[in-house]
Amino acid sequence: MSTIAPPESELTLAELIARVGDVPLRRVRRDPPPGLATEDDVERVRRDEGRICELLDGVLVEKAVGDFSAFLPIELATFLNNFVRPRRLGWVLGADGFVRLMGTRLRAPDVSFVRRDQRVGGKLPMRGYADVAPALAVEVFSPGNTASELEKKRAEFFEAGTLLFWIVYSERREIVVSTGPNQHRVLTAADVLDGGNVLPGFMLSVAELFAAVELTDPPAGE
Repeated sequence: MSTIAPPESELTLAELIARVGDVPLRRVRRDPPPGLATEDDVERVRRDEGRICELLDGVLVEKAVGDFSAFLPIELATFLNNFVRPRRLGWVLGADGFVRLMGTRLRAPDVSFVRRDQRVGGKLPMRGYADVAPALAVEVFSPGNTASELEKKRAEFFEAGTLLFWIVYSERREIVVSTGPNQHRVLTAADVLDGGNVLPGFMLSVAELFAAVELTDPPAGE
């Protein structure tokens, strides 16, 4: 019984790196071949395997996973939602809150905040992906990530219109807050994370966030 071989990708290694950046090759899906993946494949993998992949110019890249990167976004989203929801400011989305950037890149930040005026009619669409970048995007560094990978992702979001980007480094207990592609500051456990111009009034002790992960109380005075 004969079978039809799947089409082979013609991407060179240099072309692959240009599309996905500094990503461990083990996270690059080979079915379908790199360069030939579509948004339908993103949904297929999520439906059949329960895995979240980003689509980068025809290449499926699995999101890095780990206990910290699974729990911390939920905890941070909870803090954000407790601020956002009573004020009806918009929506806090999880890791499957995809957004289409530059038309060919389907990105999935670990957490994002979308203002009401960023969605048609002030409502979330029931189907499909948004083409408008969230006001706030958050990534939690996982052992399967590289720093340059997240920096590339941050640059793409700012290019697409995001106003605030946080990268959470769990092992270092630090949060890099970016208000522009070249405007960054590092927060430690002694600092307070705020929503800046995107979520005025939102404040969260960095120590409190990490204490929630460790099931401990934050230091006195935090």
